[in-house]
Amino acid sequence: MSEERSGHAATTDPTTRGERTAARLRAAAQAAFAVLGWNATRVEDIVQRAGVSHGTFYTYYDNKQAVLDDLVRESQADFAQLALAPWRADDVRGALERTIGGFLDLFARDVVIMRTWLQAARDDRAFSALYIDSRALFVHRVAEHVAAAVAASGRVDVPARTVASSLVAMVEHLAYCWLVLGEPHERDDVLHALVLVWGSALNALAPFPVVRL
Repeated sequence: MSEERSGHAATTDPTTRGERTAARLRAAAQAAFAVLGWNATRVEDIVQRAGVSHGTFYTYYDNKQAVLDDLVRESQADFAQLALAPWRADDVRGALERTIGGFLDLFARDVVIMRTWLQAARDDRAFSALYIDSRALFVHRVAEHVAAAVAASGRVDVPARTVASSLVAMVEHLAYCWLVLGEPHERDDVLHALVLVWGSALNALAPFPVVRL
């Protein structure tokens, strides 16, 4: 697929006619996914919502998978920026609140994309691999801090990456149950609970408390 057809290169110049059309298709696809879900959405549903022809669609995208891929990668750019933000050693609780709160807010903003991505990942190995790669940024960052706490404690029985993956999974799944499945929660309660559990876990691994709870 060419850069123009994939939609990736065009995002650098959103004023072009081509990018406006590609953005229109992505918005239409997101609207279709929101109502119909991943499996039921067809290219026909996207072009109808975008008000364009099938020919125009195929000028930019090969199929609905390519549209979702662009939506996911646009969304994940913000998640990646959040994952790579530094943690202040003297304010771990603040770092947890910013990171976990930021994740919840981005998930809420892009809930249709996240839901559709997870639906597609069930049967599409490319989307499942992309999900694992994307969450790996968060897992790696958290694992660094878990490893530091473990090293300071002198323990040798703690698999830092697995602990980090478990903590990240807790945030992911609670966000999914709350924002996708509709489990009733308030954002502040979700954030407070997650920071409390994460802080307790980090404190349990360190020779002295690193998070003030």
